[in-house]
Amino acid sequence: MDWQQTIDDLKNVDFNNLAASPYSVKVVGAGLSCVLLLALGYWFFVRGQIHTDEGLRTQEIALKHQYVTQKMEAEDLPAYQQQMKKMKVLFGGLLQELPNTTHMPEFVTEVTKAGKSSGLQFVLLKPEGEVPKNFYAELPIKLTVHGTYAQLGHFVGDIAALPRIVTLGDVKVTAKKGVLLSMSMTAKTYRYLKHRVIKK
Repeated sequence: MDWQQTIDDLKNVDFNNLAASPYSVKVVGAGLSCVLLLALGYWFFVRGQIHTDEGLRTQEIALKHQYVTQKMEAEDLPAYQQQMKKMKVLFGGLLQELPNTTHMPEFVTEVTKAGKSSGLQFVLLKPEGEVPKNFYAELPIKLTVHGTYAQLGHFVGDIAALPRIVTLGDVKVTAKKGVLLSMSMTAKTYRYLKHRVIKK
């Protein structure tokens, strides 16, 4: 094909009578038409399919990850259920240690008895008002006692050994005359509120 002649033919092409155009012009026109059709086909069909395929591949990866995660959770389900049973038993046992309102005066007596058996001198023993929480209520008692280091340690040990849940907070120890120490604290015991709903 004479390219120079083809270029000249293209320059002199008569768009009103394309059928009479030289063979070289028709070949070039057919080629350009094919390229245009391929470009339009890619733009309107293939390009969309490529994006769809990429989206499906991303979704496939996400679903595989979800499947593996759920499979692992399913395999761990029996162990989880067994653990939940143990926790329910433990929680039930802890609830049994929470006294009801009829046991609150006993707590004051137990604290007083623990202090006296340790040889402590009570300076303050003041039960505070009940503080409702979620499914339980706190009963704090303000305490201030005087004694030696060993006596204070013995007292704390006796409190920890009580057959109920007791916590000691706001503990402050200051020196007194000689070997005596002053210890102030808040002792708290708890009772179960049966009709309160546990918040999640």
